[in-house]
Amino acid sequence: MKKFLIILFIIMGLPSFSKTITGEIKKNTHKNYNHIYDAETNVPIEGVIIKIPAKNYRTQTKKDGSFKLQTKIDSPTIMSLEKSGYKPHSLTLNSDYNNPISIGIEKTTPKDIIVETDMIHIGDDSFSERSANAGDFSLNSMGAFYSKDFKLKPMKKNEQLYLSIGSIIGIDTIFAQRLGQSRVLTAYSSPPEIFFNGNKIAEIKINGDNQAILIPKSLIKYNQDNNITIKTGRNLYKTESIDYDDIEFTNLIFEIK
Repeated sequence: MKKFLIILFIIMGLPSFSKTITGEIKKNTHKNYNHIYDAETNVPIEGVIIKIPAKNYRTQTKKDGSFKLQTKIDSPTIMSLEKSGYKPHSLTLNSDYNNPISIGIEKTTPKDIIVETDMIHIGDDSFSERSANAGDFSLNSMGAFYSKDFKLKPMKKNEQLYLSIGSIIGIDTIFAQRLGQSRVLTAYSSPPEIFFNGNKIAEIKINGDNQAILIPKSLIKYNQDNNITIKTGRNLYKTESIDYDDIEFTNLIFEIK
């Protein structure tokens, strides 16, 4: 099987300085409040649903687009944003999060294919307390992989298809260790693998937000089912039985650019 490996690594950094695919974050002028606005018009957005699954926390924006997070963020934690007519957006809040942030989100287009907005947990529910984000997992595992079908209409010759993974945590690769994301010192895992129509197209080696993967046009099927599959990694030090790495991710979107 021919493999197409196109990998974009995005490190979990301070949200207030990040630029994302589905939105952007800028300096907030609303003191003591977070703020969500339309990325194109800069108009505040009312009724955006904000979720932090690991904390079982939910709130929404007011008329001026403002909201407060009344829950403690003590480690890297995924926050997701949802609003009808807008692309689902997510970002990883760090343990040193304490300043209000302003987030711009983009409207959906007819070309966007939203595959998943729920939080997904894959692995075997067996992990070290020192594993990346182990304390922030919010679900039980659905197994060692996630798979979903979707249909795609023909694209123009100059257009490209990208898969955007909104946020992903829990990866315990050696790269994640070196960046301080994983504190497991005696072992590390292979990276999660991304498959498109049965072909491996990428590996995700570190935790982060809005990692974008180019889909080779030769693999795309038009007006029929396409398949996206994400397989979690394995503990490379364990030999007696297979030990799957536990990871969580949210917001899978195919975008045509």
